[in-house]
Amino acid sequence: MIQRALSRVLRTSPVTLGVLFLVGVLVAGLALFQKNRIVATIRPGDTVRAEFTRDNHLRPFVSKVKVAGVPVGVVTGVGRDDDGVTEVSMKLAGGTREKLGTAPSAAIRPATFLGGNYYVELRPGGDPGRPHGTIPARRTTTPVELDRVLETLRPKAREGLRSTVRQLDATLDADGRDAVEKLLRSAPGTLEPAGDVLAAARGRNPDEDLTDVVSGLESAARVLTRRDGQLDGIVRDLRTTTAVLADQSAPVADTLAGLPATLRTTRAGLTRLDGTLERVRVTATAARPAVRELDRLLAKADPVLADARPLVRDLRPLLADARPVVEQLVPAARTGTGVLDDLSGPVLDRVNGPVMRTVLSPYKGTGKYQGSGSDKPLYQEVGYMIAGLGAVSKQVDANGSALSFQPGLSPGSVGDLPISLEQLFFHLFPTQEIER
Repeated sequence: MIQRALSRVLRTSPVTLGVLFLVGVLVAGLALFQKNRIVATIRPGDTVRAEFTRDNHLRPFVSKVKVAGVPVGVVTGVGRDDDGVTEVSMKLAGGTREKLGTAPSAAIRPATFLGGNYYVELRPGGDPGRPHGTIPARRTTTPVELDRVLETLRPKAREGLRSTVRQLDATLDADGRDAVEKLLRSAPGTLEPAGDVLAAARGRNPDEDLTDVVSGLESAARVLTRRDGQLDGIVRDLRTTTAVLADQSAPVADTLAGLPATLRTTRAGLTRLDGTLERVRVTATAARPAVRELDRLLAKADPVLADARPLVRDLRPLLADARPVVEQLVPAARTGTGVLDDLSGPVLDRVNGPVMRTVLSPYKGTGKYQGSGSDKPLYQEVGYMIAGLGAVSKQVDANGSALSFQPGLSPGSVGDLPISLEQLFFHLFPTQEIER
């Protein structure tokens, strides 16, 4: 087979061989020029699209796509719609799309400080999963080129910038060089503790702890930015609160200064309240049966209260009429309080003492009245005497009253005195007659 093919080639004319060679060279050249397109087309992966305000000279099958600085794909298409929005298509390596989350963002970044070459930086965001649809323009950014920045500067500002650069160069040529050299000499001693700090920041499980911290921060950031303007409102409110606290710093300081004493007082009060609550608990435990019975009483009292409503309603006018009487009783009550205050003390003590003993004890005569009296109390004897006077003051028969007289007392009723009271009153009041 090989010999036959060689024999056919040898029999071919030189012109034909030259044409075939040129065609092969052309095909190889085209393949080399389209290498990136061919490789991107053949390589398996997923396509992601993003919208930008401008393309910043992105070149299909040349501009790279990176995630965290690592190349993961290439730009496959750049187009502009009627609204002036640039749509960029990107071919990503297999498994990259699943790591972007449901709401990733994209940014066009320069490969160098001066620009020229640009690439697309993808940043994961949202919940874990795959992005849906095109990344919108509100989640994409484009770089500001240096020439655009310089265009905004006035001529004097540009001259000042040039002067600053010249002075920086002079500074580095003079004492600045020594300072930089000292910084570089002291850097190793500083980097070693910095390495320890960074190693500690990785946690005890470097493969998981730092990743969990970043995931937690991402979740927190996602929650904070879920509602547009909410975080801004919180910051503004915090600023207002801080301003109020600054204006009221003196009262706040006084409050904080008195807080330890307040806490001590509160602690003592809570300690005492603990004993009170214990007593309340014991009392409540003992009161439970009474409360159960009270429930039954209230259940039975409901009909009574319902029947009493008309009575209470009728009592309202009576209470309104009685209010002036009660108001007039207030001064009388004050006067009565004074009278009772006067009666209290020696007066009531004498009544409760000697007077009550005399009235409640039997009368026994002494002196020339020796032998008189009885075993009955004095108040009974006085009562019997008054009842007897009522009986002897009249004499009646079948025809009516036969004899009637009225007993009474006069100065002559008192006997066994050194002088006669009747004659004394007669001499003191000669114009008046004293009846026996």
